[in-house]
Amino acid sequence: MNAMTDAVKGEIIQNRLMQIAQEAGLVLQRCAVSPGVVEAKDLGFNIADADGRTIVYSTWMPRHGTTLNYMLKACMERFADDIRPGDMYLVNDPHAGALHSLDLALMAPVFVDGQLVAWVGNATHHIDVGAMSPGRAPLATDWFQEGIIFKPIRLVEDSRIREDIFGLFVDNVRMPRYQSLDLKAQISANFAALSKIEDLVGKFGLDAFRRSCGTTIAISEEAARERIGALADGVYTSVEHLDYDRHYTLKAVLTVKDGSMHFDLTGTDPESTTFINCAVPCTIANFHNILACQLFPDQTVNDGTFAPITFEIPSGTLLSCNAPAPCSGASTITGWKAQQLALDCISQALAGTDFEFRAQAQWGWGFTDVQWTGVDPNGRNFIMRGDQTLHGGGARAGADGIDVANIAGSTNTSITSIESYEQRYPVLYLSRKVVPDSAGDGRFRGGLAGEWTRVLYGIDEADDMTFYIGRDYGARGTAGGEDGTPSRITMKRGTNVFDLFGKGRVPDFDDLDGDEELLPQMPASLDRKVRAGDVVHVRGMGGGGYGPPAERAREAADADVREGFVTPATH
Repeated sequence: MNAMTDAVKGEIIQNRLMQIAQEAGLVLQRCAVSPGVVEAKDLGFNIADADGRTIVYSTWMPRHGTTLNYMLKACMERFADDIRPGDMYLVNDPHAGALHSLDLALMAPVFVDGQLVAWVGNATHHIDVGAMSPGRAPLATDWFQEGIIFKPIRLVEDSRIREDIFGLFVDNVRMPRYQSLDLKAQISANFAALSKIEDLVGKFGLDAFRRSCGTTIAISEEAARERIGALADGVYTSVEHLDYDRHYTLKAVLTVKDGSMHFDLTGTDPESTTFINCAVPCTIANFHNILACQLFPDQTVNDGTFAPITFEIPSGTLLSCNAPAPCSGASTITGWKAQQLALDCISQALAGTDFEFRAQAQWGWGFTDVQWTGVDPNGRNFIMRGDQTLHGGGARAGADGIDVANIAGSTNTSITSIESYEQRYPVLYLSRKVVPDSAGDGRFRGGLAGEWTRVLYGIDEADDMTFYIGRDYGARGTAGGEDGTPSRITMKRGTNVFDLFGKGRVPDFDDLDGDEELLPQMPASLDRKVRAGDVVHVRGMGGGGYGPPAERAREAADADVREGFVTPATH
């Protein structure tokens, strides 16, 4: 076979693998039932070669690509010479790779003619893992309070579900009717992918498949080194702050030299006694997520892409906690702050280069979690959260930020529809909309935040486990741009909302009677209640602006006022 034919065949194989991963993710999405999977698309799907090198890096939420790689290595190490056809391994241990314990991963080996040829794996968020409180455990003081932990365990054997292990999981979660189907959807997705890879290897041959994997990784590493080489060699520093039970400091120093990057996170505060800590895999996954989206968005990302990038993360810090420190909040708290460190360092390194247009101000990052749990009118347990990520995107060097954009690295996720929430749970939404004047001003303004209000409906009360991050710090502006507004959660108790419903009105939060309180960021106890007539109002974080506000184009500023994004008083 000549080199040209081999190259064409390799390209066909690689593109087919990417399509297989996409199709498998669709199987997971369409077979699951939880809104976070079906509508929000909080999932990842990877394909690796027999040696565990990632060939297809999550075609869904990018940061799952790195955590799946970690968890695959944990499976390979634990089962070693006992990896069999028809196996699938369940993992949610943060120190083995999970973003946090609520992200369950399922890894499966692919065999052809008795030989291990590849691996497939997926991860998705589960609403509960049996912690001391539903979902995340914001009051946990160690990880034993954060729910069941699976260090790699065989869930599927001989292509059949092990009912003892499956039952162990389902018996320990609060939403088994949803979560049992979500986990079976994960199994189905792996079966769909591995059968197609078997067909692919059968069509092109094992040798061609292996050559394609090796070539793809080598090409991606070369492309990554070339892109890094376009940055100015130097040292770039970022310092971030985080607020929860107290204020914390996180730090990163990026060194760019000779086509390589090194991140040193020395200077980050020691690990906390609360659930905000992050294990190393989650930290690196969030850095990789930003690198994939900001520096390598036009490249095929796989193991080779990250070969020129190294990390130094001192043990026992917020970004490198050790068991038994709690870390169920890692994914959306310190994990998101790791993204901001990466975004800031890389944006500094992009300045003055041909890729400066990819430099950005800080995106909204404050996690706003309003979690209500109880018994619905049909006598079934429910766990309902809210729209935690109605944040504005950071302004870019040449464009405004994206309005209501989620966080910086969640490229494919969506917001669950109000209709879906109201159909599944005993609640009514009064509003969901953008927040005027929430974006940081600048030559290019940040993205606007979103806000929403809701009330219980059909039941008298529920448990309220609200917590949030980002009340005291907003998304920072860059290069003279202004900060976006911070997050905020308020509650009006005993309102007249149902009286107004009876008169045919759906009121705004400000129009309601009732006692208003700014909710604390950290719950005080497990017994806080929300009652019929109480209305919660949640405001996301506006994106930071880029460049001096005085340099904003007059027509852009006028358009913001005309569209209602900026009020005349602030214009």
